[in-house]
Amino acid sequence: MPVGLIVFSWNKRIGAEVFAKYPEEFQVSSDTLMRIFSTHAFEESGGFLSMIIGALNIASYYSGPEKGYYVSLFLSLEEDPDLYEDAVLDAANLILSNQDMEQVKPLIPSIYARIAFYPKLTDEQKTATALTDRAKQIILETLDEDGSSTKGELTSLLKDILKLEYIDINAALNSLIKLGLIKVSSVKGLPTEGVFLIGNVFVTRIPPVTAMRRLKQLDLPAEVENDYLTEIKNFFQQYKPSPSDNERILNIIIDPDTYTVLNLLRLAPVTQQGLNKVKNQVKDLNLALKKLWDADLLRILKNKKGEEFYLLKSDIRVQKYFPEYIINTIRTNYNQKTKPSPVLTEHLKLLRDTYLSLPEEFTSYKPPITEES
Repeated sequence: MPVGLIVFSWNKRIGAEVFAKYPEEFQVSSDTLMRIFSTHAFEESGGFLSMIIGALNIASYYSGPEKGYYVSLFLSLEEDPDLYEDAVLDAANLILSNQDMEQVKPLIPSIYARIAFYPKLTDEQKTATALTDRAKQIILETLDEDGSSTKGELTSLLKDILKLEYIDINAALNSLIKLGLIKVSSVKGLPTEGVFLIGNVFVTRIPPVTAMRRLKQLDLPAEVENDYLTEIKNFFQQYKPSPSDNERILNIIIDPDTYTVLNLLRLAPVTQQGLNKVKNQVKDLNLALKKLWDADLLRILKNKKGEEFYLLKSDIRVQKYFPEYIINTIRTNYNQKTKPSPVLTEHLKLLRDTYLSLPEEFTSYKPPITEES
Protein backbone atom coordinates (compact mmCIF):
# COMPACT_ATOMS: atom_id res chain seq x y z
CA MET A 1 0.00 0.00 0.00
CA PRO A 2 1.12 3.61 -0.55
CA VAL A 3 2.32 5.47 2.52
CA GLY A 4 1.82 9.04 1.34
CA LEU A 5 1.24 11.55 -1.47
CA ILE A 6 2.87 14.96 -1.86
CA VAL A 7 2.26 17.74 -4.40
CA PHE A 8 5.08 20.28 -4.52
CA SER A 9 6.99 22.70 -6.71
CA TRP A 10 10.65 23.71 -6.66
CA ASN A 11 11.80 27.19 -5.82
CA LYS A 12 15.46 27.83 -6.68
CA ARG A 13 15.81 30.13 -3.68
CA ILE A 14 14.06 28.19 -0.90
CA GLY A 15 13.79 24.66 -2.31
CA ALA A 16 10.61 22.55 -2.16
CA GLU A 17 7.24 24.25 -1.63
CA VAL A 18 4.64 21.68 -0.55
CA PHE A 19 1.10 22.53 -1.66
CA ALA A 20 -0.74 19.39 -0.55
CA LYS A 21 -0.02 16.09 1.12
CA TYR A 22 -1.84 13.04 2.47
CA PRO A 23 -2.03 11.76 5.14
CA GLU A 24 -1.52 15.00 7.04
CA GLU A 25 0.91 13.36 9.45
CA PHE A 26 3.07 11.99 6.60
CA GLN A 27 6.55 13.52 6.70
CA VAL A 28 9.27 13.59 4.04
CA SER A 29 12.60 15.34 4.41
CA SER A 30 13.55 18.30 2.24
CA ASP A 31 16.52 16.21 1.07
CA THR A 32 14.16 13.54 -0.32
CA LEU A 33 12.13 16.17 -2.21
CA MET A 34 15.37 17.65 -3.58
CA ARG A 35 16.38 14.21 -4.87
CA ILE A 36 12.98 13.82 -6.57
CA PHE A 37 13.50 17.23 -8.18
CA SER A 38 17.03 16.28 -9.27
CA THR A 39 15.93 12.96 -10.76
CA HIS A 40 13.21 14.67 -12.81
CA ALA A 41 15.66 17.37 -13.92
CA PHE A 42 17.02 15.03 -16.59
CA GLU A 43 13.49 14.88 -18.11
CA GLU A 44 12.99 18.57 -18.88
CA SER A 45 9.72 18.00 -20.71
CA GLY A 46 8.22 16.27 -17.68
CA GLY A 47 6.61 12.87 -17.31
CA PHE A 48 6.47 9.84 -15.04
CA LEU A 49 9.47 8.29 -13.29
CA SER A 50 9.92 5.57 -10.69
CA MET A 51 12.79 5.81 -8.25
CA ILE A 52 14.14 4.48 -4.95
CA ILE A 53 15.18 6.94 -2.26
CA GLY A 54 16.20 5.46 1.08
CA ALA A 55 13.56 2.99 2.28
CA LEU A 56 10.91 4.24 -0.14
CA ASN A 57 9.86 3.44 -3.67
CA ILE A 58 8.49 6.54 -5.37
CA ALA A 59 6.12 6.86 -8.33
CA SER A 60 6.51 10.49 -9.37
CA TYR A 61 5.18 12.80 -12.07
CA TYR A 62 6.61 16.14 -13.17
CA SER A 63 4.37 18.45 -15.18
CA GLY A 64 7.22 20.13 -17.02
CA PRO A 65 8.25 23.78 -16.78
CA GLU A 66 4.88 25.13 -17.97
CA LYS A 67 3.33 24.28 -14.58
CA GLY A 68 6.35 23.22 -12.58
CA TYR A 69 4.57 20.82 -10.21
CA TYR A 70 5.57 17.40 -8.90
CA VAL A 71 3.01 14.78 -7.85
CA SER A 72 4.88 12.09 -5.91
CA LEU A 73 3.43 8.88 -4.48
CA PHE A 74 5.52 7.22 -1.76
CA LEU A 75 5.49 3.43 -1.41
CA SER A 76 7.20 0.80 0.69
CA LEU A 77 10.12 -1.04 -0.88
CA GLU A 78 7.91 -4.11 -1.47
CA GLU A 79 5.66 -2.15 -3.85
CA ASP A 80 6.26 -1.80 -7.60
CA PRO A 81 5.87 1.92 -8.45
CA ASP A 82 5.27 1.18 -12.14
CA LEU A 83 1.95 -0.44 -11.21
CA TYR A 84 0.75 2.98 -10.10
CA GLU A 85 1.78 4.89 -13.25
CA ASP A 86 -1.71 5.31 -14.75
CA ALA A 87 -3.22 6.23 -11.40
CA VAL A 88 -0.54 8.87 -10.70
CA LEU A 89 -0.90 10.34 -14.21
CA ASP A 90 -4.69 10.56 -13.87
CA ALA A 91 -4.34 12.11 -10.42
CA ALA A 92 -1.82 14.63 -11.73
CA ASN A 93 -4.12 15.67 -14.57
CA LEU A 94 -6.98 16.13 -12.11
CA ILE A 95 -4.84 18.09 -9.64
CA LEU A 96 -3.12 20.30 -12.19
CA SER A 97 -6.30 21.11 -14.11
CA ASN A 98 -7.24 23.33 -11.15
CA GLN A 99 -5.89 26.86 -11.46
CA ASP A 100 -6.11 27.42 -7.71
CA MET A 101 -4.15 24.81 -5.77
CA GLU A 102 -6.13 25.68 -2.64
CA GLN A 103 -9.16 24.08 -4.31
CA VAL A 104 -7.21 20.85 -4.69
CA LYS A 105 -6.55 20.23 -1.00
CA PRO A 106 -10.07 18.93 -0.13
CA LEU A 107 -9.83 16.49 -3.07
CA ILE A 108 -6.53 14.92 -2.02
CA PRO A 109 -7.96 12.22 0.35
CA SER A 110 -10.31 10.83 -2.33
CA ILE A 111 -7.58 11.08 -5.00
CA TYR A 112 -5.22 9.20 -2.70
CA ALA A 113 -7.83 6.48 -2.07
CA ARG A 114 -8.31 5.96 -5.82
CA ILE A 115 -4.55 5.73 -6.39
CA ALA A 116 -4.11 3.22 -3.55
CA PHE A 117 -6.83 0.95 -4.96
CA TYR A 118 -5.67 1.11 -8.59
CA PRO A 119 -3.33 -1.94 -8.73
CA LYS A 120 -6.22 -4.13 -7.51
CA LEU A 121 -8.49 -3.12 -10.39
CA THR A 122 -9.50 -5.73 -12.96
CA ASP A 123 -9.09 -5.01 -16.67
CA GLU A 124 -12.85 -4.37 -16.75
CA GLN A 125 -12.53 -1.74 -14.02
CA LYS A 126 -9.52 -0.08 -15.66
CA THR A 127 -11.40 0.15 -18.94
CA ALA A 128 -14.47 1.57 -17.19
CA THR A 129 -12.28 4.08 -15.33
CA ALA A 130 -10.86 5.31 -18.64
CA LEU A 131 -14.32 5.61 -20.17
CA THR A 132 -15.57 7.79 -17.29
CA ASP A 133 -12.72 10.28 -17.71
CA ARG A 134 -14.01 13.21 -19.80
CA ALA A 135 -10.67 13.89 -21.48
CA LYS A 136 -10.34 10.26 -22.56
CA GLN A 137 -13.97 10.24 -23.75
CA ILE A 138 -13.23 13.22 -26.01
CA ILE A 139 -10.09 11.56 -27.38
CA LEU A 140 -11.92 8.31 -28.20
CA GLU A 141 -14.92 10.13 -29.70
CA THR A 142 -12.62 12.20 -31.91
CA LEU A 143 -10.63 9.21 -33.10
CA ASP A 144 -13.80 7.17 -33.59
CA GLU A 145 -15.00 9.83 -36.03
CA ASP A 146 -11.74 10.80 -37.72
CA GLY A 147 -9.61 7.68 -37.29
CA SER A 148 -6.49 9.61 -36.35
CA SER A 149 -5.29 12.93 -35.03
CA THR A 150 -2.10 14.45 -33.63
CA LYS A 151 -1.03 15.16 -30.08
CA GLY A 152 -1.07 18.88 -30.84
CA GLU A 153 -4.61 18.80 -32.28
CA LEU A 154 -5.93 16.75 -29.37
CA THR A 155 -4.27 19.06 -26.84
CA SER A 156 -5.94 22.12 -28.41
CA LEU A 157 -9.28 20.31 -28.60
CA LEU A 158 -9.20 19.25 -24.94
CA LYS A 159 -8.22 22.73 -23.76
CA ASP A 160 -11.05 24.24 -25.79
CA ILE A 161 -13.79 21.79 -24.74
CA LEU A 162 -12.75 21.43 -21.09
CA LYS A 163 -11.86 25.13 -20.72
CA LEU A 164 -8.46 24.30 -19.26
CA GLU A 165 -5.18 26.15 -19.56
CA TYR A 166 -3.11 23.02 -19.01
CA ILE A 167 -3.39 19.51 -20.45
CA ASP A 168 -0.63 16.89 -20.40
CA ILE A 169 -1.63 14.97 -23.50
CA ASN A 170 0.85 12.16 -22.79
CA ALA A 171 -0.76 11.54 -19.41
CA ALA A 172 -4.22 11.56 -21.00
CA LEU A 173 -3.15 9.06 -23.68
CA ASN A 174 -1.15 6.72 -21.45
CA SER A 175 -3.91 4.46 -20.14
CA LEU A 176 -5.61 4.30 -23.58
CA ILE A 177 -2.33 3.02 -25.02
CA LYS A 178 -2.00 0.39 -22.28
CA LEU A 179 -5.60 -0.73 -22.84
CA GLY A 180 -4.79 -1.37 -26.50
CA LEU A 181 -7.22 1.26 -27.83
CA ILE A 182 -4.77 3.67 -29.45
CA LYS A 183 -1.21 3.82 -30.71
CA VAL A 184 1.08 6.81 -31.02
CA SER A 185 3.53 7.00 -33.91
CA SER A 186 5.79 9.57 -35.55
CA VAL A 187 4.85 10.28 -39.17
CA LYS A 188 6.94 12.36 -41.55
CA GLY A 189 5.32 15.71 -42.20
CA LEU A 190 3.29 15.91 -38.98
CA PRO A 191 4.21 18.67 -36.52
CA THR A 192 3.59 16.35 -33.55
CA GLU A 193 3.19 12.58 -33.12
CA GLY A 194 0.14 10.97 -34.67
CA VAL A 195 -2.51 9.27 -32.50
CA PHE A 196 -4.35 6.35 -34.14
CA LEU A 197 -7.43 4.36 -33.12
CA ILE A 198 -6.69 0.63 -33.13
CA GLY A 199 -9.39 -0.60 -30.72
CA ASN A 200 -12.65 0.50 -29.19
CA VAL A 201 -15.03 -0.41 -26.38
CA PHE A 202 -18.74 -0.98 -26.16
CA VAL A 203 -20.75 -1.01 -22.94
CA THR A 204 -23.98 -2.97 -22.67
CA ARG A 205 -26.21 -5.04 -20.43
CA ILE A 206 -26.55 -8.77 -20.97
CA PRO A 207 -29.00 -11.35 -19.52
CA PRO A 208 -27.95 -12.86 -16.15
CA VAL A 209 -27.43 -16.32 -17.60
CA THR A 210 -25.96 -17.92 -14.45
CA ALA A 211 -28.84 -16.75 -12.24
CA MET A 212 -31.40 -17.96 -14.78
CA ARG A 213 -29.78 -21.40 -15.01
CA ARG A 214 -29.79 -21.86 -11.24
CA LEU A 215 -33.42 -20.93 -10.60
CA LYS A 216 -34.54 -24.54 -10.23
CA GLN A 217 -32.09 -25.03 -7.35
CA LEU A 218 -33.71 -22.26 -5.29
CA ASP A 219 -37.06 -23.99 -4.75
CA LEU A 220 -39.01 -20.88 -5.80
CA PRO A 221 -42.79 -20.88 -6.21
CA ALA A 222 -43.63 -21.33 -9.89
CA GLU A 223 -45.24 -17.90 -10.14
CA VAL A 224 -42.17 -16.17 -8.61
CA GLU A 225 -39.83 -17.92 -11.06
CA ASN A 226 -42.09 -17.10 -14.01
CA ASP A 227 -42.43 -13.45 -12.98
CA TYR A 228 -38.65 -13.10 -12.71
CA LEU A 229 -38.03 -14.63 -16.15
CA THR A 230 -40.81 -12.55 -17.69
CA GLU A 231 -39.36 -9.37 -16.17
CA ILE A 232 -35.95 -10.15 -17.68
CA LYS A 233 -37.49 -10.95 -21.07
CA ASN A 234 -39.52 -7.73 -21.12
CA PHE A 235 -36.51 -5.69 -20.02
CA PHE A 236 -34.28 -6.90 -22.84
CA GLN A 237 -37.02 -6.62 -25.46
CA GLN A 238 -37.11 -2.89 -24.73
CA TYR A 239 -33.47 -2.33 -23.85
CA LYS A 240 -31.28 -0.13 -26.03
CA PRO A 241 -27.82 1.00 -24.96
CA SER A 242 -27.68 4.75 -24.40
CA PRO A 243 -25.06 7.20 -23.07
CA SER A 244 -27.00 7.78 -19.86
CA ASP A 245 -27.43 4.07 -19.13
CA ASN A 246 -23.81 3.38 -20.05
CA GLU A 247 -22.78 6.00 -17.51
CA ARG A 248 -24.85 4.23 -14.83
CA ILE A 249 -23.22 0.92 -15.73
CA LEU A 250 -19.69 2.32 -15.69
CA ASN A 251 -20.25 3.98 -12.31
CA ILE A 252 -21.27 0.60 -10.88
CA ILE A 253 -18.04 -0.96 -12.15
CA ILE A 254 -15.69 1.74 -10.88
CA ASP A 255 -17.29 1.74 -7.42
CA PRO A 256 -15.31 -0.90 -5.43
CA ASP A 257 -18.20 -1.91 -3.15
CA THR A 258 -20.88 -2.37 -5.80
CA TYR A 259 -18.40 -4.14 -8.07
CA THR A 260 -17.53 -6.61 -5.29
CA VAL A 261 -21.21 -7.46 -4.74
CA LEU A 262 -21.86 -7.58 -8.50
CA ASN A 263 -19.09 -10.13 -8.99
CA LEU A 264 -20.51 -12.28 -6.18
CA LEU A 265 -23.95 -12.27 -7.82
CA ARG A 266 -22.41 -13.09 -11.19
CA LEU A 267 -21.37 -16.46 -9.77
CA ALA A 268 -24.77 -17.48 -8.39
CA PRO A 269 -27.87 -16.22 -6.55
CA VAL A 270 -27.06 -15.75 -2.85
CA THR A 271 -28.88 -15.49 0.46
CA GLN A 272 -28.26 -12.82 3.10
CA GLN A 273 -25.82 -15.27 4.68
CA GLY A 274 -23.96 -15.47 1.38
CA LEU A 275 -23.79 -11.69 1.18
CA ASN A 276 -22.28 -11.58 4.65
CA LYS A 277 -19.21 -13.33 3.22
CA VAL A 278 -18.23 -10.05 1.50
CA LYS A 279 -19.35 -7.78 4.34
CA ASN A 280 -15.77 -7.30 5.49
CA GLN A 281 -14.70 -6.41 1.95
CA VAL A 282 -17.09 -3.47 1.53
CA LYS A 283 -17.62 -0.30 3.52
CA ASP A 284 -21.43 -0.33 3.35
CA LEU A 285 -23.13 -3.49 2.08
CA ASN A 286 -26.63 -2.00 2.20
CA LEU A 287 -25.55 1.02 0.17
CA ALA A 288 -23.93 -1.24 -2.43
CA LEU A 289 -27.13 -3.26 -2.74
CA LYS A 290 -29.17 -0.07 -3.09
CA LYS A 291 -26.94 1.15 -5.91
CA LEU A 292 -27.36 -2.16 -7.73
CA TRP A 293 -31.14 -2.00 -7.22
CA ASP A 294 -31.35 1.62 -8.41
CA ALA A 295 -29.33 0.69 -11.50
CA ASP A 296 -31.90 -2.04 -12.32
CA LEU A 297 -29.35 -4.80 -11.81
CA LEU A 298 -30.75 -6.53 -8.70
CA ARG A 299 -33.85 -8.47 -7.71
CA ILE A 300 -34.78 -10.15 -4.41
CA LEU A 301 -36.97 -13.28 -4.54
CA LYS A 302 -38.39 -15.53 -1.80
CA ASN A 303 -38.53 -19.32 -2.04
CA LYS A 304 -41.27 -21.56 -0.65
CA LYS A 305 -39.65 -21.50 2.82
CA GLY A 306 -39.59 -17.71 2.91
CA GLU A 307 -35.82 -17.47 2.35
CA GLU A 308 -34.68 -14.41 0.42
CA PHE A 309 -32.38 -14.78 -2.57
CA TYR A 310 -30.49 -11.95 -4.23
CA LEU A 311 -30.24 -12.33 -8.02
CA LEU A 312 -29.10 -10.22 -10.95
CA LYS A 313 -31.83 -8.83 -13.18
CA SER A 314 -29.22 -7.95 -15.78
CA ASP A 315 -25.45 -8.24 -16.02
CA ILE A 316 -22.88 -5.85 -17.52
CA ARG A 317 -20.37 -6.21 -20.29
CA VAL A 318 -17.53 -3.80 -21.05
CA GLN A 319 -16.02 -5.30 -24.19
CA LYS A 320 -12.99 -4.23 -26.21
CA TYR A 321 -13.16 -4.96 -29.93
CA PHE A 322 -11.27 -4.41 -33.18
CA PRO A 323 -12.75 -1.41 -35.09
CA GLU A 324 -13.09 -2.77 -38.62
CA TYR A 325 -15.23 0.24 -39.58
CA ILE A 326 -12.17 2.51 -39.37
CA ILE A 327 -11.04 1.06 -42.72
CA ASN A 328 -13.97 2.92 -44.34
CA THR A 329 -12.96 6.10 -42.54
CA ILE A 330 -9.43 5.77 -43.90
CA ARG A 331 -10.81 5.15 -47.40
CA THR A 332 -13.01 8.27 -47.16
CA ASN A 333 -10.09 10.37 -45.90
CA TYR A 334 -8.00 9.13 -48.83
CA ASN A 335 -10.67 9.85 -51.47
CA GLN A 336 -11.42 13.30 -50.04
CA LYS A 337 -7.73 14.03 -49.38
CA THR A 338 -8.55 15.20 -45.84
CA LYS A 339 -5.44 13.55 -44.39
CA PRO A 340 -1.93 13.08 -45.82
CA SER A 341 -1.27 9.72 -47.43
CA PRO A 342 1.63 8.88 -45.05
CA VAL A 343 -0.76 9.25 -42.11
CA LEU A 344 -3.32 6.92 -43.69
CA THR A 345 -0.64 4.41 -44.65
CA GLU A 346 0.73 4.38 -41.10
CA HIS A 347 -2.78 3.85 -39.71
CA LEU A 348 -3.33 0.87 -42.01
CA LYS A 349 -0.01 -0.65 -40.90
CA LEU A 350 -0.90 -0.24 -37.23
CA LEU A 351 -4.35 -1.76 -37.78
CA ARG A 352 -2.83 -4.71 -39.67
CA ASP A 353 -0.31 -5.37 -36.92
CA THR A 354 -3.00 -5.09 -34.25
CA TYR A 355 -5.38 -7.40 -36.10
CA LEU A 356 -2.74 -10.08 -36.59
CA SER A 357 -1.83 -10.04 -32.90
CA LEU A 358 -5.38 -10.31 -31.56
CA PRO A 359 -7.00 -13.55 -30.33
CA GLU A 360 -9.51 -15.03 -32.75
CA GLU A 361 -12.54 -14.01 -30.66
CA PHE A 362 -11.52 -10.34 -30.94
CA THR A 363 -10.91 -10.28 -34.67
CA SER A 364 -14.32 -11.72 -35.50
CA TYR A 365 -16.34 -9.68 -33.00
CA LYS A 366 -18.69 -6.87 -34.02
CA PRO A 367 -20.47 -4.65 -31.47
CA PRO A 368 -24.28 -4.41 -31.37
CA ILE A 369 -26.04 -1.52 -33.08
CA THR A 370 -26.96 1.22 -30.59
CA GLU A 371 -29.32 4.16 -30.69
CA GLU A 372 -26.50 6.42 -31.86
CA SER A 373 -25.62 4.09 -34.75
